[in-house]
Amino acid sequence: MTQRVALITGCSKKEGLGAATARRLARAGVALAVTDINMEGARGTSEKDAPPAGSGIAALVAELKGMGAQAEYFLGDVSVEADANRLVDEAVKRFGRLDILVNNAAAPHGKEFNDIVEVPLDAYDRVMNVNARGSFAMMKAAVPHMRKNKWGRIVNVSSIAGKAGIAKQAVYAGSKAALIGMTRCLAIDLGPDGITVNAVCPGSMQTSRVFSDALRRWGPERLQEEMKKKAHAIPVGNVALPEEVASVIAFLCSEEASHVTSQAISVDGGRLTI
Repeated sequence: MTQRVALITGCSKKEGLGAATARRLARAGVALAVTDINMEGARGTSEKDAPPAGSGIAALVAELKGMGAQAEYFLGDVSVEADANRLVDEAVKRFGRLDILVNNAAAPHGKEFNDIVEVPLDAYDRVMNVNARGSFAMMKAAVPHMRKNKWGRIVNVSSIAGKAGIAKQAVYAGSKAALIGMTRCLAIDLGPDGITVNAVCPGSMQTSRVFSDALRRWGPERLQEEMKKKAHAIPVGNVALPEEVASVIAFLCSEEASHVTSQAISVDGGRLTI
């Protein structure tokens, strides 16, 4: 079988879902085009510390190559149509084809996590531009290459926030709900072309961004206590590792998932029951 080629957005964070997904697909023999807006990835207002050693997209590519995978990184802003087109074109030029797209890039958290009257419209625009517009632009650029081969897998990283209301997250949840809506419509449109489209909806994950946000919200003195409360609210009793969500993404990208499409799959340890 011809080697599959995947493009994954938002991969610079060493402890992030994008990097975990790249590692998981590399173990499955997939060639990887990993992307981000810059070498270290976008940083939220709560991410004030320097990135940990060994982080960054260049380090990820070196790690993937050390695993025996074909891998290359490309930089661009998915919310800019020209960049989205270029990221796809560069991946195809490097590897000769594109079979899999994982839309993982997301705007870093900031002032949009607030009461509606306190949310600046530029914060709203930033989140929607990256989370919704950026994913749409990447799919628009990738689909012609998948149609050419009559085979494709698209996985959009949404959130359980896109399914259920969460206090002071109207903007973030709205962007993730938009991804679910696009997923379901495009699954209908692209099914006849051999392309499946699914969304994965994580709950809490043990990523650097989640820990930074928790530290901002509660401070170091309450961090461990509040993280334990978060874990206790999850039926399985722990906050997910990125690798656990990446395993679901990898399945949806596989040959075996050929009859799974238009789904928004919660990977949340049972936190959300709908």
